[in-house]
Amino acid sequence: MHSLDHIEHYTKAWIDHLQEPTESGVSRCPYAKKATHRYRKVHDYHSAYDFWEAVSEECDKFNGDYDVVLVAAATNNQHIDDQILGGGVDAINTFLNKKAQGLWLVFKYDHVFTIVMIQKISFLDDASRVLESKGYYNRYNNQQMEKVVYGRRRYREKLDGV
Repeated sequence: MHSLDHIEHYTKAWIDHLQEPTESGVSRCPYAKKATHRYRKVHDYHSAYDFWEAVSEECDKFNGDYDVVLVAAATNNQHIDDQILGGGVDAINTFLNKKAQGLWLVFKYDHVFTIVMIQKISFLDDASRVLESKGYYNRYNNQQMEKVVYGRRRYREKLDGV
């Protein structure tokens, strides 16, 4: 049995956790439960390139049939750690924006799974505008807002020609 055999259960528990309210009374991610998703499981990757190749393939194939595509692997910090994952996601987001693909990647990293979620940038930005209007981000400092909301929003505006 491979640890990825448990990714569906893990994701369901994580989505349930994201429904718990923050200090502002809004759930951590009110859109997570409604989003349709599918998995790309990366078994036994032997280098970071194997994982990034799967992410790249899923970006190329993304057609909107699902709200989110989760590329998941068992965590192996000899190949990818949280810093490498974050930097890789930032680089791919910049590349996708320059290519006008309209996608945005978000990651989750822990001792069990390494996950990259591929979504439409418009979906995330529209949702963040609603959350922002409800005070969801009041707990964020300026650096967090720049990283999580405003940087992505500027990339979307470049795509929309604003």
